[in-house]
Amino acid sequence: MPRHQIKRDNRAAVEEEIEELEERMATYDETVLEDDENVGFNFRKILNFPVPNKINELEAIDDDAFSARKAAFFTERPIGRQEEESTSEVQSSDDEDEEASSESGTEEEKRDKYDWKFWECFWFCFRQLFFSRVWIIILQFIAANYAGERFRTDAFNLADRIIEPGQSLLGDVVVRRGLLGLRRWDAQQFLFIADNHYIFEHSLAFFPGYPEVINIFRLGIQQYTLSTVGWSFPSWVLTGILSFGINMFFFHAAGMALFMVVTMITRNVKQGLLAVTVFAYNPASIFFTSAYSESMFFTLTITGFNFMLYSIRSSSYTQKMFGVMTGTFIFGLSLVVRSNGMLNAFFVAWYWCAALLWEPEKPVPDCHLLIESLAGTKNERYRREGQTRLRAFEKKRKQPRKVFRWTAPEHSRCTLVIFTILLGLFVLFIFFGPYVFMANSVAEEFCEADPHQKELVANVKRHIRMSPKIITIVDAWEKTTWCRKPRILGLVRQYYTDIQAKYWNVGLFGYWRIRKIPCFLMMLPAAILTVLAIRSAWKDVFEKKRWNNIWILTIRSDHTLHLAIHATVMLLTGIFVINAEVFTRLMFSSSPLLYIFIARYIDELTQGNTPGNRFWHYTSTPGILPFFVFRRVWEDGWRGKALYLYIFGYFILGTMAHAAWLPFT
Repeated sequence: MPRHQIKRDNRAAVEEEIEELEERMATYDETVLEDDENVGFNFRKILNFPVPNKINELEAIDDDAFSARKAAFFTERPIGRQEEESTSEVQSSDDEDEEASSESGTEEEKRDKYDWKFWECFWFCFRQLFFSRVWIIILQFIAANYAGERFRTDAFNLADRIIEPGQSLLGDVVVRRGLLGLRRWDAQQFLFIADNHYIFEHSLAFFPGYPEVINIFRLGIQQYTLSTVGWSFPSWVLTGILSFGINMFFFHAAGMALFMVVTMITRNVKQGLLAVTVFAYNPASIFFTSAYSESMFFTLTITGFNFMLYSIRSSSYTQKMFGVMTGTFIFGLSLVVRSNGMLNAFFVAWYWCAALLWEPEKPVPDCHLLIESLAGTKNERYRREGQTRLRAFEKKRKQPRKVFRWTAPEHSRCTLVIFTILLGLFVLFIFFGPYVFMANSVAEEFCEADPHQKELVANVKRHIRMSPKIITIVDAWEKTTWCRKPRILGLVRQYYTDIQAKYWNVGLFGYWRIRKIPCFLMMLPAAILTVLAIRSAWKDVFEKKRWNNIWILTIRSDHTLHLAIHATVMLLTGIFVINAEVFTRLMFSSSPLLYIFIARYIDELTQGNTPGNRFWHYTSTPGILPFFVFRRVWEDGWRGKALYLYIFGYFILGTMAHAAWLPFT
C-alpha cells in the first residue's frame, strides 16, 4: 500500500477517534443554544429526559474568585480615573500565553490588581446588618414610648399584663422601656409561651421552635445564677432580653448565609453584597428583631439552601449525601419554627432529585491516536493544527460534567427505583420527624396536662380576669374536638388548621371582606415584586438559557426557577387563604428570591464607572447609613423611586407603626 494512503488512513482513524470522544463530551446546555426551536416554555419537552444526558458543572466560587485578574469588580481604582465601561469578568485560560498577557499592563494597572479576601465581604455584610438593627432599635424606641398605649387594640397582651413593675430595675429600664416596641402583636404570644408554655388553645398556632430556644437559655441562666450567687432575675426579664439577643444572632447569621447562597446562585459577588444590603433594610425588617420567629426561620431556610447547593456540586458521593441529608434535616427544623416550613418540602424533593439522578462523569480517555500521530509527523502545518485541536480537546476533557443516571446505559433503572423508594422513606423521616415530635408533644401537653401545669392557669387568673369562652389546658379535653380526634395515619396530631380557622378565619376566601381591603393594599407592593421576580426567573430559564427540561434544572444551581415555583404557591396562598397583612414578612423570610431579583436590578443600574461597581466602594463605606447605591435606584425613573420608597417607607414607617400598636403585623 502506498505511503500516502497509509497516512490518509491514519488521519481518518485519528479523526474518527476524536469525533467519538467529542461526541461523548457533548452536553445539553451546549446543544440547546444551537436549537432556535428550543426558545420558550414547551410543556411537551419539559418532562423529557435530556439529550445529550450530560451537563457542564460550573463552580459557584472559584479558587481565585476575589482577584482583579478574574473580575473587574475587584480592581482597586478610584472613581474618576479613566477605565473601561465594561465590567465583564476576565476569562482565565490554561494557556501560558494568555495568563502572561493578563499580567501585562502599566505599573499603575498592576497596582490596581489587588486580591481581596473572603472575610472582607463578611465584614461589609456585618456592618450593614448591625447598623440596620441600630436604626430599628432607635425607631421602635421613639414610636413605642411616644405612642404609649393609645393605639393598643384588644389583641393578646398577657405577656405584659402579668408583669409586676418594680421587680427589677434592669427589666423596667431595658425590657419595659428600651425594647418596648419589640413586644407588640404576635411577640406577646411568643413571649408568653416562652415563660408559661401552652396553656391557651390559640397559642398552639405559634410553633415552639423560637420560644423553646428562649426558654432553654432562660432556664440555663437562672440555674447558673441561683447556684452561684443565690438569686436570679425574674423570668420575664430574661425572656425579654433573650428574645432580642437570639433574634440579633439569627439575623446576622441569616445575612451571612444569604450572601453565600446568592453568590452561589448568581455567580456574582457584587449581587451577593447587594442582596445582603437589601435584606438588612428589607420592608419586613422589624419582624426580624421583634420577638417573632422570622429570623430563626430564615436562618434555617437559608442554611438549608447552603447545604443543598454544596451537595449538588460535590464530586464525592459521601460529601453529596452528607450535604443533602444535613440540608433536609435543617429544612425539617424550619417546620418546627413556622408552619410555612411545610413548603420547604418542595426544595427537599428538588435537591434530592439532583442528588439521586445525577452523578459525576467518568474520566474521558485521552486522544491517543492524535498524540501518536503528532509525535510521528513531519508536516508542520498538520502539527500546528493538531496541537491546537488537542489543546481544545484537553481543555474540554478536564471540564467537570455530570451524567443523568436514568438514561446512562451503565445504570439499572430497576435498582435506581428501589433505591429511591427506600431512601425516600428515610428522607420523609428526616424532614417530618422534628415536626411530628413537636406536634405530638405540644398537643399532649395541652390536652393531657398534669396538675402542675394546670396551676399555671390559676396563677394567670390571679393577675387578670379571663373570659369563660377562653379554652385552657384545664378544660381542653371537654371543650375541644381536635383533642379527641385520632392521629393522622396514626402518627401525628392535627390541630393547626382547626385553630387557624377558629381564631383567625384562615381558609379559602376567609379573608375576603370589605373591611380587610387595607390589609390587601398593605401586601400589594410585595405581591407586585413577587410577580416580577417570578416572571424574571421564568424568562431567564426558558428564553435566555433555553433549559426546557425539568431534570436539567434540578442539577443546575445558577437559576431561580424553583424559588419562583415556591413563591407562586406563597403568593396564591397569601391572596386566597391566609391573612393578607402577613404576606410581606412571609415572603421576605421564606426565600432568597426577592433579594436576588432586587440585587440584579441594582447591579444593572451600577455598571461602568459608577459608585457601587467596585469592591472597594463597599469596603470603604462606614455602614452607619444604608449603602449609597440606593441613591442610584432613586435616579432610575418611577420604577426606582417606587422601589426606594417601598423599602425605606416600610422600614421606617412600618417599624414605627408596629411599635405603636398600629396594624403592621
